[in-house]
Amino acid sequence: MPATIGVITNPNSKKNWRSQDRAVRLEQMIGKRGVLKRTRTLEELPGAIDELLDAGCEYLVCDGGDGTLHWAINTSFDRLRARGETADKLPVIVPTNGGTVDFVARKAGLKGEAESILVRLIDVLDRGERPETITVDTCRHHGAVVDERGNTTDFDRLGIATAVGGVGANFFDKFYKLPKTRGAAEIAGVIGAAAGGAVVQSLGPTLRRLAPSTLREYGETFFKPTRARIEVDGTALPSTEFIALQVGAVDINLAGILRCFPLAERPGAIHFQALDSTPMGAVANLPSIVFGAPLLGRNVFDDRIAHVKITADPGHAIDPVIDGEQFYGLRELNLSLGPTMQVPLLPA
Repeated sequence: MPATIGVITNPNSKKNWRSQDRAVRLEQMIGKRGVLKRTRTLEELPGAIDELLDAGCEYLVCDGGDGTLHWAINTSFDRLRARGETADKLPVIVPTNGGTVDFVARKAGLKGEAESILVRLIDVLDRGERPETITVDTCRHHGAVVDERGNTTDFDRLGIATAVGGVGANFFDKFYKLPKTRGAAEIAGVIGAAAGGAVVQSLGPTLRRLAPSTLREYGETFFKPTRARIEVDGTALPSTEFIALQVGAVDINLAGILRCFPLAERPGAIHFQALDSTPMGAVANLPSIVFGAPLLGRNVFDDRIAHVKITADPGHAIDPVIDGEQFYGLRELNLSLGPTMQVPLLPA
């Protein structure tokens, strides 16, 4: 019996927003081999995943950006736990391209958008074969969220790459305010404006007032640090103010511009980076980020870790961006290796 393919498509993702008839084409391609579910809201996702699991889905194609992939993976693990199933029952995850980053697809060497990848997957299965897979690590983010009324709720998510705070999280605040057609050029534009803002911040008050308002604003907001106490594998870091704070479960390539987390290339650990520096110090580390080299500075942590505990200073919060999805108001965040998933290797 041929393997069953499930497709989760997000009509609101950037690439589907540009191509409104994509879901119809994918449904026609699948035919009787599988099931396609349209999920316009997050509330629809658990029911859709349950239906795919009930159908015996062996391959889960995520037609959307990294955000769609993030929610599909987390919801799939949640539904498996609710059913009393173990993590190894997760279907083979098939990411697609067409978003801004698509770092999981890049990790597996999967080229092309959903239609192209689905054609190649079906071709392999129709020959009575199963594609080879690679194992992809995840990072577990476990902690507590405090709302405006002071109520605490549990926070537990899996992710691949996270801007925990500092310039990484601030980058997404800037980037997501741009039009939905944003891409690699806009990434470069935000980084360029940030570099200009760092120069402005280094000037004296009089010269700073003469700088363009956009660069002044970037200098003030882009380099806003995250204030927290951090323990790495039981040892406290000396700093409590971090201009860069990020973690990756795999080595990733951001739209061909930034290469991050090279120490996560080997499975079995996550790569954590923390930098206490000035805005110009953060800019000076851009070449290290671009080429995947170690971060530079006196107050730097940049290594593979087993566990990190981050506790926000009183009056502050941790606002991580996990796989491009923004979360707010965490009082505490613990980072550790999560369950693995299988991603197929498909011929070009």
